[in-house]
Order: sequence, then C-alpha cells, then structure tokens
Amino acid sequence: METYLLDQKKLEEVERRLVKTYNPREIYLLEPVRDEIDINLLVVVDGDNIDHYELMKAGHKALVGVKVGKRILVYTQEEFDEYSEDPSTLSYTIKHYGKRIYARA
Repeated sequence: METYLLDQKKLEEVERRLVKTYNPREIYLLEPVRDEIDINLLVVVDGDNIDHYELMKAGHKALVGVKVGKRILVYTQEEFDEYSEDPSTLSYTIKHYGKRIYARA
C-alpha cells in the first residue's frame, strides 16, 4: 500500500479545504504513529444538534484529491470539551498529543 507524508503544502491544503467546508472554531491534527497510515483530524464546529455523519462525509468530500489517508471527527465545542476529558477517547489523544492547526480569530 502506498503511503503519503503530510508535508506543509498538503497540510495547508487540508486546512484551507476544511475551513471552507465547515467555517470551524478549531481544527486539530494527530499524525500517524508507528504502523498507522491515516491522519486524524478533529473539527470543532458551531451548533448544538449536528448531524455528525453528514458533516464527516462533507469533510471527506472536501479532501478528495489530497493524497493522504484520513479519519475525520466533527464535534460541537460542548462535545469536544466533554470527550477530550476522557483519556479513553481519540478526542483526548488529539487534544493532548495532537496539534491545533487552525483557530478562528
């Protein structure tokens, strides 16, 4: 299987496309470790009652053509705050070991 590194140019393209799609509060990135090949992206959006599946689908559609394996999570601020406090969640790992690549001004 062919793998692709997430260089600065790809990272900027990922950020640009996700900002255009979501107008998010924040975007976090957790790059692969060891044998994983997917990057993990966590997008924090405005709203209370969001359709997680449709929003994740929109993110994947926005990133078509960017040659990188990806996993996208989309949460409201309240959900992210709650989930990122539980060490058993990917949200916790992303918040504590990942990198915030975007924050709305």
